Amino acid sequence: MSVTYISITPHDPIIARDSRPFGAGLRMKSLDWPYPSVLAGSVRTALGKINCSDFKDPKIVQALKEVSVFGPLPLIGDQLYFPSPRDLLVDGSDEKHPKTYAIRPVVMQAGEGCDLPSFRLQPAMLPSQADGEFKPTAPAPFWSYERMVSWLTNPGNRLFDAPAVPKKPEGVSSVGLTFPQKESRFHVKMAESSGSAEDGMLFETVGLDFALQPNGLTGSIRIAARLEAENEFGQTIPALWGCNTLGGERRVSIWETKNEGAQCWECPKKIRDALAGKKRIRMVLATPAYFSNGWLPDWIDKESLTGHPPYAPEGIEITLISACVEHWKPLSGWSMETAGDRKPGPKPLRRLVPAGSVYFFECRTEGDAQNLATRLWLKPVSDESEDNHERSDGFGLALWGVWDYEKNNSVTE
Repeated sequence: MSVTYISITPHDPIIARDSRPFGAGLRMKSLDWPYPSVLAGSVRTALGKINCSDFKDPKIVQALKEVSVFGPLPLIGDQLYFPSPRDLLVDGSDEKHPKTYAIRPVVMQAGEGCDLPSFRLQPAMLPSQADGEFKPTAPAPFWSYERMVSWLTNPGNRLFDAPAVPKKPEGVSSVGLTFPQKESRFHVKMAESSGSAEDGMLFETVGLDFALQPNGLTGSIRIAARLEAENEFGQTIPALWGCNTLGGERRVSIWETKNEGAQCWECPKKIRDALAGKKRIRMVLATPAYFSNGWLPDWIDKESLTGHPPYAPEGIEITLISACVEHWKPLSGWSMETAGDRKPGPKPLRRLVPAGSVYFFECRTEGDAQNLATRLWLKPVSDESEDNHERSDGFGLALWGVWDYEKNNSVTE
């Protein structure tokens, strides 16, 4: 298998639309961070053009779809950044001494109950030591690799410093990273006959501008991805070096094939050591995931809540205990595929589980958690739909860590 790491430095603001309609009289809405399908489509299009493909040969199109594109993730220097997890709340009412509370599964007592999809599920709750009601402070949208590993090795009852949103004009720090700024541009449709603007044909586009970081670190934030291929396109991937387009409107970006951040794509020793001999394993989504059953993976049985994750070693089964999942995110787009009987057209709407969502599992035997984390670190756990390839597109890349039941998991900074 050919494995290549690429980093992308956007030269122009990236157009990454959400799924809301866009046309005359409507404002375009942008994602905060590109979906994996934005990057996967750009990579495969670039590979096809390098090989002089017109994308009409079904065999060529299928071979391009078999190229796995895992990403996109922020990259600064040689360190990846990951979406902040949803299994914590930060009480920032005291700015000098904020408190971080780990959200963990709680064993319900006899007579207690809650409205969960399955009686086997346990609620993930704040600890009993939480200081009354408070308005949570938002953590930074992205955490550094080192800070995320520290959180994943924290079962929930040890000291932890959750990075807050970097204050302007910082924007980037050693532990936290904000979303790229959004830049608006207004355009007008030109009439072919007169060469002048058509009445009422004014529209707006919004792009993610990586060059407008508040702290002035121009070009410091890049997009990282890992490419895997077992077919002839694996030999072509190094030719991606240079100027290519990314996202809508063919905005220009600089692509490089280097091993920067390669070590972050492998399961760190701290994670393996923390999971040695443990049964409770925590899964954090580094990219949005597609599950055919909504929030629940299809590889988890609805009745027993037990299943075998994709790419996991044979014989390993895990049982779902609880989850911290936010509201679903829409995914759509436009297909340019013309192979066979296909014609360009809109893609069906799909619902994604947001990045940062957390699932709590238990392995049946000791040692399975360590083996599973080692094999599945930053590998896709999404389901595969009939007409799409969510796993090879990079949806549902997973990070793994430890957890324990709620004990005394309040943290004072």
